[in-house]
Amino acid sequence: MNLLKKAGLAATTAAIGMCAASGAAQAAFPNYVDCPREDPRVLVCVDIQSRTGSLTIKGFSVPIGESLNIRGGLRAVGTEAEFVGATGTNGFFARPIQVPGGILGIDFPIPGNAVTARATLVGPASNIKISTTDFGVTVPVKLKLSNPLIGPGCQIGSDDNPVVLRLITGTTNPPAPASPISGRIGTLDPVTRTFRGNVNVDNTFAIPGASRCGLGLGLINGVINLKLGLPSAAGNNEMIIGNDVGLIGARVAI
Repeated sequence: MNLLKKAGLAATTAAIGMCAASGAAQAAFPNYVDCPREDPRVLVCVDIQSRTGSLTIKGFSVPIGESLNIRGGLRAVGTEAEFVGATGTNGFFARPIQVPGGILGIDFPIPGNAVTARATLVGPASNIKISTTDFGVTVPVKLKLSNPLIGPGCQIGSDDNPVVLRLITGTTNPPAPASPISGRIGTLDPVTRTFRGNVNVDNTFAIPGASRCGLGLGLINGVINLKLGLPSAAGNNEMIIGNDVGLIGARVAI
């Protein structure tokens, strides 16, 4: 089964093509401008933009909002779809998000207390797996923490031990003490020909402890671990993310 048949995109891309040919305005989302069309094997351009959501670690919740974006293309490799990042990038874009309470666990503007976290992709763009049938996304990440006191290099997860998120639109099968949670596929927007309101979920992943926090030497790893409840085994963590998904044939003019 080839990529387009597997994806069931023939009708969708045709409709998008008619929409683009009719001169419909291109909004900030979906953004296909830097789709890697220079690769002749890329058949589909993709843009996934988070809108809402949170990452919860043992009951401690960090809001995600619109901080995450995956953008690039899908090319056929045998019978599989391989992700290729937007031209000149790995296709994984993340903005820093505020960690509630900072280091001290209180939301007051105490100098040096505020902490931001930013997800970064571990490995090459091909480590991102996107299902074009149900919009599931698998991505290995590490979280880089920023704060004047914790110094450079502070992170949760590493190249050797990433946080592997398997965000599905179906129902999870987590280990105890977690219970199954369900996502959903959104609705097709007839104007932009994008899928709006997808909900991807995962509560099956583990999160390792912090490393290199405190002058890059790990001096305050324990403080970070205590604050976030790390390391945290699978079944204690949850990610729920609402996103919009845009797909278009790579040879369709926009």
